[in-house]
Amino acid sequence: MDTQPVRIFLAITSLILAGGLSTAKAQSPPYSGAMPTQGPSTLDYLTAVDSLSAASIREALLTVWQHGLNPSVYWSNELEQSFLRGTLDADFDRRQILAVYVKALRDVYAGSVNPTGLASDIKVKKKDFLTAEQVRLVVLSSQSNARLALDKLAPQFSVYQSLKMAMQKLYPLMEAGLWESITPARKPLSLGKKDPVIIKLKERLRQLGYRIDSMNDTFDQDMLIAINDIQLNLKMKPDGVISPGGRTWKFFSVSLPDRLRQLQADMEQLRWFPQHLEDRHIFVNTAFSHFMMTDKKNNISMSFKAINGTAERKTPTLRDRITFLVMNPTWTIPPTVFLNDKVEILKKLDTKGIRKYFTDNRFEVYTADFSRTIDPTSIDWKSIKSSSVNFYIRQKPSYNNALGVVKFMMTNPYAIYLHDTNQRDLFGEAQRLRSSGCVRLEKPLDLAEYLLAGTQWSRPQIENFVVKEGQLVDQETRVDLKEPMPVYLVPVTSQMNSDGVIRFVEDVYGHNQLILSQVKGLGR
Repeated sequence: MDTQPVRIFLAITSLILAGGLSTAKAQSPPYSGAMPTQGPSTLDYLTAVDSLSAASIREALLTVWQHGLNPSVYWSNELEQSFLRGTLDADFDRRQILAVYVKALRDVYAGSVNPTGLASDIKVKKKDFLTAEQVRLVVLSSQSNARLALDKLAPQFSVYQSLKMAMQKLYPLMEAGLWESITPARKPLSLGKKDPVIIKLKERLRQLGYRIDSMNDTFDQDMLIAINDIQLNLKMKPDGVISPGGRTWKFFSVSLPDRLRQLQADMEQLRWFPQHLEDRHIFVNTAFSHFMMTDKKNNISMSFKAINGTAERKTPTLRDRITFLVMNPTWTIPPTVFLNDKVEILKKLDTKGIRKYFTDNRFEVYTADFSRTIDPTSIDWKSIKSSSVNFYIRQKPSYNNALGVVKFMMTNPYAIYLHDTNQRDLFGEAQRLRSSGCVRLEKPLDLAEYLLAGTQWSRPQIENFVVKEGQLVDQETRVDLKEPMPVYLVPVTSQMNSDGVIRFVEDVYGHNQLILSQVKGLGR
């Protein structure tokens, strides 16, 4: 048997599986021999999916948009013409469709974009793909249904699956041309106002899943509820008014292809994480500043507001775990916060003011090795520079400590953790991108109670132990967890909740733009 065409094919197939060559250009001399069952790993993968028919693979690849992947990346015009001519039984074409199908499996499982080095705040690595034997077992369990096998390799957790449902709802609107552009009104629209454009706005709200009972031209109560919800997601103080040129109008002016690309980017970054999240885990959506805890075994869940990093001090995207709690924590000020915030305050104070500032806030200055304290008035705060900082500032425990009365420690090297806060009123704000990277929790004692269930630390004991307003303690208390709690921090800019509403927020951290620069969009 002539091995030259085989070597050419293997080289092309390797490029396809690695994403380095589009299927439209994957041309090679025809190969007429039987497909080898052993050899390089690429052939092992092709063998693993060889039981699938061309028709089944075609259906799977043409509907891969449901996972935010562009079908044309996998099913080229050339393959479609070969399919229509009935020539896909030729050995080379057969291998080609198997290769692009394996690439689709790989992309839907681990993502087509490598997160490593994509941005400094993305602290995850691309997942390894399944072995060929694992792929074969998935295909067998799918009864040779290529689409079902592909669905099985996609992330199975609820955040991803809800975005898939949102994609299934919106993508057909593009195909049918049912997402009309809306010309803004020339005057503000608010409750009770009438305007022909309101009919189009109501249709858009319905398309997003909001309840709109009447499709007339009147700004009614249903519309007000929807507009207030949108404004909250835009991190605005809701006023129920759609003002000309305002951010609410801008929300309605976003094209459907752009909304699909937003979903596409979010689904891509979720593929960087395990296909199945642990039955017991925390997921913080840092784009929505929202905390979710799930415990499937015990049928327990929590959902409340969070505060996380600003655009300048992003909360990193990562997977970690809580290993212990600290009650009545001290706070050692991170260098970035110290240099950018505290020094500027101290520069404006005289000696008496500096001493009062440290006393009132329970701050202490320590040497770099924390072996002794330093008198804060002995430091020349006005001339301090980053290169001259050889000490730390630590805040002693109190109800008004920046970390509040409890913090939840993780294992990452970036000093990122979850904690209470002394700025508890900020949870009432729509804009909650306010921290220096850590995540502040609206209901930290609820989480502490859950994590310490079954120990000596009951809810009454926790509440009695943590410092109250006006009380002072000098030491923090560490409590180790019997079982670490997995934590995921991810800026997902779109979501579809159980109410059926598809919601979008702005891509403040800029991840979507980076991802979409490396993938083919779904829009026309």
